[in-house]
Amino acid sequence: MPKQSKAKQPQKPEEPSKEDVLKAMQAQKAAQDANVPGMGNLSGVELLQKMHRMQEELGTKQGMKRTAGDILKERELKILNEYSVKVVQKFGRYIKSVVAFGSTKRGKNSDIDVAVIVDDTDVTRMTRGQLKDKLFQRLIEVAYVTDKKIHPQPYLLTEFWEYIRHGNPVMYTVMRTGIPLYDTGFFLPVQLIFKQGLITPSSEAIDRHILMSVELLRLTEDMLNRKLIYNMEQSIVAAGQAVLMERGYRPPAPREIADFLEKLVGEKLFAQKYADIAREIVDVYKQTEHGTLKEIKGKAIDDYLAKTTDFVKKMEDVLSKERKKKGETYKFKIAEDKEKEESKKVKREGLIDVERKPVAETADESQKIIEEGLAQR
Repeated sequence: MPKQSKAKQPQKPEEPSKEDVLKAMQAQKAAQDANVPGMGNLSGVELLQKMHRMQEELGTKQGMKRTAGDILKERELKILNEYSVKVVQKFGRYIKSVVAFGSTKRGKNSDIDVAVIVDDTDVTRMTRGQLKDKLFQRLIEVAYVTDKKIHPQPYLLTEFWEYIRHGNPVMYTVMRTGIPLYDTGFFLPVQLIFKQGLITPSSEAIDRHILMSVELLRLTEDMLNRKLIYNMEQSIVAAGQAVLMERGYRPPAPREIADFLEKLVGEKLFAQKYADIAREIVDVYKQTEHGTLKEIKGKAIDDYLAKTTDFVKKMEDVLSKERKKKGETYKFKIAEDKEKEESKKVKREGLIDVERKPVAETADESQKIIEEGLAQR
């Protein structure tokens, strides 16, 4: 019997090194530019998939547990590959990287966030803002015909570095969760450096964040101390003026409202406490306006709001009684017209549908009435 020789075991292909991957991507880019001069068109989805496989092998070698195939669903990967091809075909050599990031990476059923990094270093005919606006419009158009779930975000190359240096949270999310779909050898090395902890926010970026925090807190305090008190003061003044005008008085200025209301106290229309409430709320607002009252505690705000509510309800009650004496309806014409509009009924096939305006539209009308009223003071 002839001696059978053992079949040779196929050798496991050697994993590509980081340098091999980067060289391959640079060669790929050069080949693309050679295909269509000045445009850098891709040949198709397969070319990007080949690059993805190389990047996945590099990720495994570097100890990165996640790969595009593991994280993205097959359908999403196909959609993103198709989108990447279309974007590079449209913008050519100006595209540095196309990166999927955010919730897409986590596998959630949401929009597919895609960062498109564009080289703007030789753009001189328009501003950054104009360039980004045009880019966003074109990227949205491409996304719309590919898949409506794609949500593109253009980043200029110059601002990309600024965002990293300034510690922009969105850019750090892109670096931390991003999966390169197309790369010219720019994003992947930066991402690897980031994951090694070699890219950290500058002291300037840290200072900017704490200053922003302080400023937001100041604006919140200002909202409590001034805006809320201002609204209460204007509510007091408007309600008081309504009753005074109904009684034949001229509409007084805010600083005069309490004195005029005391005249109605003498006419037994309401108790002295309502004139005192008006004086107190107007005085508190003046103190905040002039800066003599720096801070108002939450308990005081609640107390002022309760007094303002009591005052307005009392003025409504007085106005209603005054009009009833004249045989008139309490509700003014604007309110009546609004009620009629909201309670329109349309008969359809024996059913009655109540037609009501959306809440936002009603709120806009209310805001318009308030602004027009305040503008007359």
